[in-house]
Amino acid sequence: MTKSILTVSSSRWIFTAIGVSCLALLGAAYFLQYGPGQLQPCPLCILQRYVYMAIAVVALAAAAICHDRLFAMVAAVVLDVFAAIGAGLALWQVTKGDTMTSCDTDLVGQIVYALPMRAWWPEFLAAYGGCADKVPPIFGISVPVWSLLWFAGFSVICGFVLIRLRRVGNTR
Repeated sequence: MTKSILTVSSSRWIFTAIGVSCLALLGAAYFLQYGPGQLQPCPLCILQRYVYMAIAVVALAAAAICHDRLFAMVAAVVLDVFAAIGAGLALWQVTKGDTMTSCDTDLVGQIVYALPMRAWWPEFLAAYGGCADKVPPIFGISVPVWSLLWFAGFSVICGFVLIRLRRVGNTR
């Protein structure tokens, strides 16, 4: 019988990588907003930032306190759900963003402006841009597509962790 390539210990490293990646992506968003380009985020961008923050917190907490297979599986499911929510928001922005010229006054904008976290960190969690604003692509790919790819990648990785941990439990 072959030994599984994924254990609880290695899943902790995966959770750490996911959490650190989310923090790096949030840092990149901060640079895009306050760097040379001064690109202002739209409400959908802000909602995606919240999801990246949630993924980072859950992933780093799971990496720090994950001690058994069941806990790692629960963390993978929660992270997968957050990644799916983020992917849905990014997909919405990719497919509908160009037509949302007044996203700061529609339901999405109203939700973002009503969130209490906006007052805690207004420099980073307040939407001042419009969804239809043209943002220059990075390496030929638009920022919303990059976000969609990252969320999809996190979802695939968490799905892989979940499947492998489940198989490890079934072989014992």
